[in-house]
Amino acid sequence: MRGRWHNGTDKWNHINQVIRDKKIGIMAIQETHLSKEEESKLDETFRRRLKIISSIDPENTNAKGIAIVLNVQMTRSKEVTSLEIIPGRALMIHIPWTKETILTILAIYAPNEPSKNQLFWEELHTKLEGKPKPDVMLGDFNIVEDALDRLPCKQDNEHATESLARLKLSLDLRDGWRAENPNSLAFTFAQSHRQGGRQLRIDRIYISEDFTPFSKEWQIEPSGIATDHQLISARISDIRIPFVGKGRWTLPLFIPKDKQVRDEIVKMGRALQKDITSSQSDRSESNNPQTIFKTFKNKVIHLCRDTAKKSISKIQNRINTLKIHLKTCLNNHNLPEDE
Repeated sequence: MRGRWHNGTDKWNHINQVIRDKKIGIMAIQETHLSKEEESKLDETFRRRLKIISSIDPENTNAKGIAIVLNVQMTRSKEVTSLEIIPGRALMIHIPWTKETILTILAIYAPNEPSKNQLFWEELHTKLEGKPKPDVMLGDFNIVEDALDRLPCKQDNEHATESLARLKLSLDLRDGWRAENPNSLAFTFAQSHRQGGRQLRIDRIYISEDFTPFSKEWQIEPSGIATDHQLISARISDIRIPFVGKGRWTLPLFIPKDKQVRDEIVKMGRALQKDITSSQSDRSESNNPQTIFKTFKNKVIHLCRDTAKKSISKIQNRINTLKIHLKTCLNNHNLPEDE
């Protein structure tokens, strides 16, 4: 997050918008620099949509800081309990999920320096002993486990990665995105060319092995917030919840406002009325009010669907094209790393 403000604009307004638009239930944010007084004011400002639980290092209030943000409309936020494991670095919550199931989430903001990073995992390992194992551990880990997650390829500090591996093993956690994309390249943090141009996948979501088969929609995408990190997201379902498909197609709300669509539907409606009237004197199995009306509905649905596809903005199409090109480029093993 890199602090609350950007050019005089409060980033929390953007966070509220991202959670609303993307229908995010729980979000972890790092480098919040958020005091308890500010947390209370934000809770009051966004009380109808967000509940914020934060942790800050009292000795470094202008650095570090971590927060877990709950979507009030999608979670049982009033029943959540929290536990500060390491001030400003590790924060755990327990939130009721379905029936008697409690979801335990551990948010992380690990130190950047390799030696401190190693000590952080060791300290965290010790402090988690005797506590419920997290179902989800997510955040900025400031370390990669595999050279594949760094460009140019380079193995991170061995002692730090081993300490993280031991913690993961004790908590029985898996890297969900990597499990879903075993051979793909994608990065969550990129330096400027002036800084060296490195790219790394240091932001990750780990989930327990039990939840791995029930996680989907793993994404790495721009956050929409002024930061140098990407937004990492996934949809995790309860094991006992039955499968729910996409449901029936519904008419996009902007389509009825399109004058050309309205005029065309009115034109088809008048033709429908004439055909139904004429079918009364020449009724058959294929020519009757029911089949004629069904044909009319199919034509209207086709018109609306076709218009909706064409109405997608050029900017969105351009973004989708760039995403495809980026993925293709990153996973083209014939290209040199510099290129």
